[in-house]
Amino acid sequence: MMRKYVLFFILTILTGFIYISNNYSVSFADTDSAIASAPEGIDISKYFYPVTQPKTYGKNNPFTHNDATIINDHVLSLANKESTYGALWGRDDIKNYIDLRYPQTISAWLYFGSSENSDTYNGQGMALVLQNDRRKEAALGAGGQGLGVDGYDRSIKTSSKFGLGFITSTSFDSPSDVASTAVQNSLALEFDTQRNDATDSNFSNITMFKKYNSNFYIDTNWDYSLNSFDTQDARVAAPTGFPSNTVLGAKTGGFGHISFTFPSNPNSYFLTNIAGSSINSDKFSPFTSSYSLFHTENKTAYLVDGTDSQNRTTPWHHVTFQWTPPKAGNTIGKATYYFNDKDRDGTLNPIGTGNEYNKSISKSVEINTDIFHLADGQHTVMWGFTGSNSDNNDVYGKLVDFESIPYLVTAHATSSIFDQNLNKTITDDSTDKTVLGGDKISLNYQLNYDTGNADWNDIKAHFNLPKHFKLTPDAQNNIGTIYYANGMIEGIPASSLATDKTYVSYTLRSPLNSNNSTAKITFNGTVNNTTGKDLEVTKQPAKFVGDTNISSAETPGFTIKYNPNWSMSMKPLTDKNLLYKQENATLDINPQLTYSDKHDFYDSDNIKYTFEVSNHTFSKTLPSDSNSDTSSNTIDLRELIDNDPSKIDFWSLFPNQTDVSVSVFATDKDGIKTPTQTFTVHVLQNKILQIRTSKNIEFSDTTIFNKNKILHRKTNFILEITSFREPWSLSVSATPLEDGETPFNGSLVFIDQQNSMHPLTDAPTFVTDDRTLHDPIKVDDISQKWDNNSGILLKQNGNSKAGKYHATVTWTASDIAENI
Repeated sequence: MMRKYVLFFILTILTGFIYISNNYSVSFADTDSAIASAPEGIDISKYFYPVTQPKTYGKNNPFTHNDATIINDHVLSLANKESTYGALWGRDDIKNYIDLRYPQTISAWLYFGSSENSDTYNGQGMALVLQNDRRKEAALGAGGQGLGVDGYDRSIKTSSKFGLGFITSTSFDSPSDVASTAVQNSLALEFDTQRNDATDSNFSNITMFKKYNSNFYIDTNWDYSLNSFDTQDARVAAPTGFPSNTVLGAKTGGFGHISFTFPSNPNSYFLTNIAGSSINSDKFSPFTSSYSLFHTENKTAYLVDGTDSQNRTTPWHHVTFQWTPPKAGNTIGKATYYFNDKDRDGTLNPIGTGNEYNKSISKSVEINTDIFHLADGQHTVMWGFTGSNSDNNDVYGKLVDFESIPYLVTAHATSSIFDQNLNKTITDDSTDKTVLGGDKISLNYQLNYDTGNADWNDIKAHFNLPKHFKLTPDAQNNIGTIYYANGMIEGIPASSLATDKTYVSYTLRSPLNSNNSTAKITFNGTVNNTTGKDLEVTKQPAKFVGDTNISSAETPGFTIKYNPNWSMSMKPLTDKNLLYKQENATLDINPQLTYSDKHDFYDSDNIKYTFEVSNHTFSKTLPSDSNSDTSSNTIDLRELIDNDPSKIDFWSLFPNQTDVSVSVFATDKDGIKTPTQTFTVHVLQNKILQIRTSKNIEFSDTTIFNKNKILHRKTNFILEITSFREPWSLSVSATPLEDGETPFNGSLVFIDQQNSMHPLTDAPTFVTDDRTLHDPIKVDDISQKWDNNSGILLKQNGNSKAGKYHATVTWTASDIAENI
């Protein structure tokens, strides 16, 4: 027991709390109206324990009643007037529990109230709870800010006689004591409609629950709830072992917040010292501290009457709770909720859509199943809803209307559209959601029975048909067909169609169960667009209401293109020459398109060009870049192929010295195609630069008496340059003449056309060049241009020792790079 003492030497006069009410007194009428207008729900009376009075834990626990009731067999009322609270738990004896080994789903509609004057009109809120409390159906936590699941923050003020005055002291139950009064071994998803924050300027007051005497009336005790579980204190870190994104207190914007909490964990409760220093210190006096509660994945929400996606006012908010089981050998599962995820007509709301009153919200948290303290071999926990009301005389009730519960049937529905003309299926995930006016399409719905302990019987199917869709009855005047998994086929008669032709209502004849787990429902018809512009068709809901489950789906939104009555042609393409493996080679194609009937392109319109090369298809989409009836683009087919995800080698499609056929057609935004054009790519050899020479050069014999300084070639010598698109330059170099280790007294020289002599050494000597790109191939016979006194010759510098001398001559033909 934690205590704090304050000494007063004056007489303290104890006064009661004063409550001033305004004239806003419509809560009961609004709650009754909400019950009367509740969405279609399943009969829960057989699947939950009867309302059971709680077995209370903890000393001086004042929460000894359970005010929950079931109305009309399907609406759960958790609290129906001021300061009431209650709980209702699924019957685990008939398997209406959460089996933590498997995916589980709970979906329901929640009602909090319609007030926007003060959050006390909608306070306090409710919670969806998973628990393994040994009290089972008699489990209940604190009312008020505890929402029927959290602990009682018992705060005690004691007044003791001291002479002519009193000593006033305060004390608090320990965090363990507080946690002991909660629903034990539990996880709560709380929908908290009232801000219980010590720093809130609209803070109502602390609540006294009990007055009693002790020590022969010397001491008088008052037990309070200080109503501050939402008080934030950023200085306090989340306890070790709690999930990420856990904070002390809860930010509450608008009307309420949604959070995960761990009610029976003592570490969930933290005694802060903010109360005594806040703007509400007088209301808390003599208390200077108060308990706050740790919240995980806290999200502000408007827990009041809202609007749906069609801007219709609705008092009900839909929630779907999903449990994802731990992986094998692990204890970490995941709890996820989706709030405002659909409208009551079945329209699905993606996360993040809607205004502040109907914002679609989703959060997840990883849960260690150890928090449930399961016995060996145990893998199930009980589940249910708890709730409580504020002490406002005009407070609204807290209501739950169920659509699916784990025991009965887990099912889901899907929808798609199939365009029979385009052979195309459209789903919510499709990137192309266009059809053409006049196309025959099918609306396809599929009901899927996932798991369950009962049949899904008497399924009343309600379909809102998309606009601009007209049903086509078959020969038996059926407007739709149902195909069951067991092979049964059932027609939907035309009498099921409403007089305004926009709505179909039909009850399936066959139940769904594990032996007949799907029903595919198909409506055939046509879509029309005579407007001359695209028509955007919005999603339309479908709802499937059975005795054990209610599921929803909706048709994908799609676009009906206007009917184009023109054609598009492509100017014939000319053949192309391509140099094989030419560096930086391009293959530019210039399609020129023309519309008929004076129809114009728009520069924002995209044209898709499709090429076919050797059984490979490549496509590129470009803007038309035109506002007339003609359009042209340039497409580098080389670049297109190189960037294709197939990673095929461009030159493997265009081998050297081949003629390759290429086909191309264009498709506009309306699906109009040009006739296919075909042209030929002539793949030409790129470059040739070759040298042909004689293997040997022999020079005239000489003697020591021979005084000739120049020795001429003894035999004919061949030197030819073959080039193709390759300017070139020819040079020559030579090693010294030697006979073994004996050098020749002289050297090889080159005498050019100007009769200039150039000694040949290891360094190259320029011979001649040709800077022209020759096409076709050209052969230059260099040696034919030499006479007896030009070309490569041998110069004597003096007498040499008799012998046979050798040297190596190197001819080098180089491309002239600057001309390429």
